[in-house]
Amino acid sequence: MSGYIKRIFPVFLAVTLFVTIVMLCCVRESDNKIEMQPAENIGESAPQEEPITSKTHVFHTGEMRGVWVPYFSLSDGSSDMSESDFKEHFDNIIETAKENGINTLFVHVRSHCDAVYPSEIFPFSNVFTGSGGNDPDYDPLEYMITATHKAGLEFHAWLNPFRVLSDVENSVLTEKSPCYKWLHDTNLANDRNVIRCSSGLYLNPSRPEARALIIDGVRELVTNYDVDGVHIDDYFYMFTESEYDSADYEEYVESVDEASTPLPLMQWRCTNINVLISGIYAVIKNIDNSILFGISPQGNIENDLDMGADVYSWCSLYGYVDYIAPQIYSNSENPVMPYEETVETWKDIVTNDKIKIYIGLALYKAGGVEDDGTWLESDDIISSQIEYTRTSATDGFILYSWEYLENQQTAAEVANMEDILQEV
Repeated sequence: MSGYIKRIFPVFLAVTLFVTIVMLCCVRESDNKIEMQPAENIGESAPQEEPITSKTHVFHTGEMRGVWVPYFSLSDGSSDMSESDFKEHFDNIIETAKENGINTLFVHVRSHCDAVYPSEIFPFSNVFTGSGGNDPDYDPLEYMITATHKAGLEFHAWLNPFRVLSDVENSVLTEKSPCYKWLHDTNLANDRNVIRCSSGLYLNPSRPEARALIIDGVRELVTNYDVDGVHIDDYFYMFTESEYDSADYEEYVESVDEASTPLPLMQWRCTNINVLISGIYAVIKNIDNSILFGISPQGNIENDLDMGADVYSWCSLYGYVDYIAPQIYSNSENPVMPYEETVETWKDIVTNDKIKIYIGLALYKAGGVEDDGTWLESDDIISSQIEYTRTSATDGFILYSWEYLENQQTAAEVANMEDILQEV
């Protein structure tokens, strides 16, 4: 991206997308044409639900001290985890987090178009189905939320909206998956809802049906569970090549009135993601306005834009997110993204004073050989980064990941981190 484009892109994209979203809003497929819907249908979802008032939440004031708990951390390592074993394992996750000063868990509830809870939409995660392939006879998510709240911690449900399979060669798509039907039912012309690219299978962000599936999943989640937040990370357009969505883009171009100019491919992709994000936000707030919604994009803003993540709009306009949590997985020695400079860059783009900013920190790199061994030069890099979030007036931090709170590689860093957390 040239220097000139870098300078004008944020303004152009924000203006373009704001006008597109507000005036034209969502895209749907009808008679093989892409039509623009009025603003009230931006979420591509059903009419507004009645707000749920019977739920109770745990919310903290002050500094966010979060940790990501990935899906694979929810297993105790056995092939057939019993209910009692799971509960004991998750209790240990909570206890370890609390002992290290954490006040919020970001738990992976949907990683591969599946669910760690009984769902009418998605199959059970294989973390819980075991070697026999049978669904558990208990609800892991219900227990996780109850136990987390009992311990006084917030619970944010973390999901990957688009990822279906990471390893296509060695993984099998269950027939219970909505993606299986799209790919195998010859009577449906919906095979473009799922894209196979070099990194796996993904729902196609360009397709209204795929976006509606994701939004319906969020609706089910926040309707049935007492989550304090919904959280998505950096899986958006997982390809840059135009071949994967060329048919969808051509349909869009053909649908544009002759008197108008179609959006370029990159802006069109960003618009598709923005339709999804605004739709998720609307569904959550319609059901329970107190539930928080946030996104954890990559720390490199140019990479975000390349994958359709319009972080400029999310951080400046109302109706997308309650918080942004950029993954600034670099230290001060990084030549491309030096930590302090990158934090300030993100602070500058968060111009909506209602949006909080949490800094994603790479605890997993502490004491390791990543980034040319620069994480071996000190054992207080993470604690220094946390201190910087305070002096720079951000709203807290989230660590990746829980497993590294108790790990020999990171032991010295965690000990130093605990010292500064006790100071506040």
